Amino acid sequence: MTKINANEIVNVVINVLISSYGNLGYASFKIHSIKPNGKKDRYVAKYSFIPRDGENERIYYEARVDIKDKKLVEFEEIKEKDLENDD
Repeated sequence: MTKINANEIVNVVINVLISSYGNLGYASFKIHSIKPNGKKDRYVAKYSFIPRDGENERIYYEARVDIKDKKLVEFEEIKEKDLENDD
């Protein structure tokens, strides 16, 4: 398995979010965990942010990131309680 580079994973997630939502600001974006998912070059990142046009409620996501291709493979909205669940 490829050695994890958290910075690359975070950058992929941030780039996708910025292209979808615009600049989120650093105070509202948070990475909760990054773990390998058993496939070469792929990791699971759990993160959250508060959208600018939202009601100041944090939205939680889980994303599978391919660091070799530097792209999100898939992502889904999760609940806050899912942050502690193993993948």
